[in-house]
Amino acid sequence: MSLETNLVLVRHGASRSTELQMVGGHLGCRGLSVEGVSQVEKLARRWLKAPPFSQEFPYGAGYSSVMRRAVETATAVLSPLGLTLDAQLCDLCEIHPGDADGLTWDESGKKYPEIDIYTEPDLPLAPNGESWNQMRVRAIRALGAIVDHHPQQTVLIFTHKGVVDAVLEGWFGVSPKCTMVGSNATGITTLRLKRDKRGNFAPLLISYNDAAHILS
Repeated sequence: MSLETNLVLVRHGASRSTELQMVGGHLGCRGLSVEGVSQVEKLARRWLKAPPFSQEFPYGAGYSSVMRRAVETATAVLSPLGLTLDAQLCDLCEIHPGDADGLTWDESGKKYPEIDIYTEPDLPLAPNGESWNQMRVRAIRALGAIVDHHPQQTVLIFTHKGVVDAVLEGWFGVSPKCTMVGSNATGITTLRLKRDKRGNFAPLLISYNDAAHILS
């Protein structure tokens, strides 16, 4: 019998790069904004009262992307629980913007043609960047490996809107166009996964974009 895994995806808090209207890849990420820090603190208080793991699905591990905004979110949420990150993985990053990284949105728009990554999913955002399909494939692959490594456990993943959208498309067939607004900062999306008899994942979406801690 295939064991199940609870996968809890947390979008990072509001970012400083968004405030500055910068392309926030590896170079452009400036961590959390003041608003983002407040959002993350609210999530930490929520999970102190009601942790997202249980006796049936105990805590297994915490992972984040390597982006500063995701790492800061993870650290601030895990620390009050007495937990630390197990790993930072680039495969959990937002779509890589390539040569647009670190430019302002205005500079990027003038230098590179604007594309809709969902209608043109094989085109990169800029030279040396990723396409939507490339990001989706590597994110789903990374999450699948994490699930296989943590049977019957709860795993916390601190990541980005694009990765959450990739999960909905890759495992549930939901086009990102259906979630154009996307998940809120620190919104929680929870899945339960196991492999079927053919070795494919049989996912169950428990919650999407649960941001009660900042919306109440």
